Amino acid sequence: MTEKAKYVVSVMVSDRPGIMRGITSAITDMGANIDDISQTVVEGYFSVILTATFDSECEPKAIEAAIESNFGVGELSIIVQACSEMAKPAPVVDGEVYMMIVVGDDKPGILKKTTGFLADRSINIEDWASCFDGGSVSYIGKITVPRGVDVRQLQIDLKRELIDLGMNASIRHENIFRATNEVGPIKSLLR
Repeated sequence: MTEKAKYVVSVMVSDRPGIMRGITSAITDMGANIDDISQTVVEGYFSVILTATFDSECEPKAIEAAIESNFGVGELSIIVQACSEMAKPAPVVDGEVYMMIVVGDDKPGILKKTTGFLADRSINIEDWASCFDGGSVSYIGKITVPRGVDVRQLQIDLKRELIDLGMNASIRHENIFRATNEVGPIKSLLR
């Protein structure tokens, strides 16, 4: 019996309808199962990263060619790499999931300062998104705070770190954030 092989696939292309179909059908038609996927569009540029398990090893170039065959010549940028050839992922930070919100006028240095603050405290960023409105920006990050970190003090330190940029920041436990920001949980309370 041949051993299954897992690959990481990353694709970037100008956004348009049908991109996910082009990528996922190429991988599935090669007999693979898509294990995990994360996709977003930033300023009109579509990007996706996924992992897929194939019944046996295949050449990354063959996977690239299969995906590219569903697109125009030179339309996309693609990277395929066997997981067996990559460094093993580091253990995930053991801690609690929080949502971090940073809001204020957009200016250079906000992300550098914010992500540096998190990295210096071994806080892992699980997901990150931004929303621009005129000259203002809102960042929402899903972060894992290591166990034992005083989150109240962390929030005080974060506010202090970003005050010179005129940014307001808050950190809320994921459950509290969901309960106060998602419609579903509120609807269930109204029943």
